[in-house]
Amino acid sequence: MASTLTEDSVQRLAPDDKAMVAARDLVRKRSLRELGVSADGTWLLGRCQGSADYEVSVDIANASAPTARCTCASRKLPCKHALGLMLAYVADPSTFAEREPPADLLARREKQTQRAQKSDEAKEEKAPRKVNAAAAAKKVATQREGLDLLETLLIDLVSGGGWHEPARLDRLDRQSRQLGDAYLPGATILVRRLILLGRRPDLSDEVRSALAADLMGAIWAAVQKGRNYLDGKLAGDESQGEADAVLEDLLGRAWQLAELRERGYVRQGLELLELAYERLEDDARQEQIQTSHLLDLAEGTLYRAITYKPARKAALVAEQPSYSGPVSVAEAAVYPGFLNRRIRWEKGAEQVAERTPKHLKTAFERAAPGFETALAAFRQQLRNPLAPREATVLLRCRTIGRVGDRVAIEDGSGARIEARDRAPGEHNVANLLRAAGMLAAPAVLARLHVVPVENAIVAQPLAALTPEVHLRLGL
Repeated sequence: MASTLTEDSVQRLAPDDKAMVAARDLVRKRSLRELGVSADGTWLLGRCQGSADYEVSVDIANASAPTARCTCASRKLPCKHALGLMLAYVADPSTFAEREPPADLLARREKQTQRAQKSDEAKEEKAPRKVNAAAAAKKVATQREGLDLLETLLIDLVSGGGWHEPARLDRLDRQSRQLGDAYLPGATILVRRLILLGRRPDLSDEVRSALAADLMGAIWAAVQKGRNYLDGKLAGDESQGEADAVLEDLLGRAWQLAELRERGYVRQGLELLELAYERLEDDARQEQIQTSHLLDLAEGTLYRAITYKPARKAALVAEQPSYSGPVSVAEAAVYPGFLNRRIRWEKGAEQVAERTPKHLKTAFERAAPGFETALAAFRQQLRNPLAPREATVLLRCRTIGRVGDRVAIEDGSGARIEARDRAPGEHNVANLLRAAGMLAAPAVLARLHVVPVENAIVAQPLAALTPEVHLRLGL
C-alpha cells in the first residue's frame, strides 16, 4: 500500500544510486504532475515532463514488490520517473488527488495475477524431472577433473613462491577459466578472489599474505571436500547440512524449493522482521548481492533473503524486496549452511503487516544478553575453511563509546568488541555513535569478521534497536 512507502524502502527499490539521484532531482524540480492515488492506496499515478511527456504508474498491491510502469525507454526497473513518483508521495501525500487507474492498467494487473496463478498451478502439477544417468555421470567425471586441476594450480602456486607476481597471476587467471567449464563455480570464485587479492595495490605484504593463506586454505579444502561429496562421504567433523552447503557453494547446485523441502530444509509459520538491507558489489562473483537481514521473532534466528544480480544484466533481474513491516510466511525453505542461513519462499507467498511497538519489543528481547555465546558460535563456524568468514548477530549492549582512538560496544558483563567498518567510505560506526547518543542500552545488529594480521574479531554495526526505535546504520 502507498501508506507503507518510505524513503528508505524506495531507496532499496532503486536499481542503482544514479537512478535515485535522478529521481530526487525530478521531485526537486517538480517535474511530476497530475499526481493521483487510488482510493484503496494500491496505485500511484502521474505524468512526468522530461525529454518527452511520460505516463508513469506504480502498482503497490504487493507492497513488498511494487510493479512500476512508464512509457519512457529506460531499461532500468524501476526507472527514475517511477522512483520519483514514489518519492513525491512520501514527501507529501496531500498533493496526490484520489484517482482510479485507467482500464488498461487494471487489465494488466489482472493478467499478471492470472499468470502467477497459472505458474503456481504448473509447479504443483509438474512431474518429477527424469534424471539422465549418463549425463549426470559425465558431469561428475568433469567435476573430478576440475578438482584435480584445482589441486595442481594450488600446488604450483604455493611451491613456486612469489605467487602474486603479475605474470603468475595472469597465468593463473587463464588456467582458472577451465574451472568454469568443469561445473565448479564456487572454486572459480575462490580463485578469482585470490587473483583480485594479488592485484590489489593498497595492501601491505603482511595483510596480503594473511588473506592469501586463508583463501589458499579454502581452495585446498574445496578440493578435499568436493571429492568427498562426489564420493558420498562425510568428514568426521562435518554435518550433513555443512556437506550440502558445499554442494551449493562449490559445485554450483541450484537448489529447487521442492528439493529443499524433500531434504527437510523447511520452516513453517514464520514471522520475520527485517533489521537491515544491503547492496554489495562482488567483483569475484561478478554480481551485485542484495541481502535482507531477517530476524525470526519467535526464535531469534537471523536469516538472509538474497538476490544475486549478474553485473551485466542487473537491470533485468527483479530486486530483492525490502520489508518495512513484519513478514509472515506459511512455509519457507532454509538453505543448508552455517550461521545466517539463506531463506527463500515462493514469490508472493509472504504477507507484510504494519509494524507495531510489540514487534520491536519482541525483536529487542531476542538479542543475546552477552557477547560470548555469539563469539563462540562464530569461532566454531570459522573452523570450517569453506564457511563464510563473517556472521551477523544481534547483541544487547550496555554501553557504546570510544576507547582511546577506537569505538567499542560492551555487554552487561563488561566484555567488549571493537566496532569497525570494513571498507573506506563506510560510515556505519559513525552512525552508531550518533545513535548511541539518542538510545539507551540498544541492541546492535553487527557483522562479525576477522581483521587479518591482528587476528581479532571485530563488529561492523548494521542496525541499532530498542523496544521503541529501529535505526538502520548503513544507509
